[in-house]
Amino acid sequence: MNTFRTHTGEAVSDNRLAGALAKVADDYARAAHAIFKEDDYASHVTLAQKQLYLAESLDAADIVRGGAVNNFAVWQRINTELTGECAGLLT
Repeated sequence: MNTFRTHTGEAVSDNRLAGALAKVADDYARAAHAIFKEDDYASHVTLAQKQLYLAESLDAADIVRGGAVNNFAVWQRINTELTGECAGLLT
């Protein structure tokens, strides 16, 4: 991603954008590890399924780190990191 447009219309790029992407990706990765460590899954979820979910979550975090903003939730988190404001979906 070269440029990110915030809800205020500001175009953000370069180091500032890379920092926001890294922060959001780190947050996603941290959450994935915490969920795995907490092991608060239903009893029917196998260890292999838990490991797969962790791997998929970490892959998704890496995709965000690389600049992919492929859904509103990711856009919203990056926007919040850049502006300090959480823009709602229906504003």
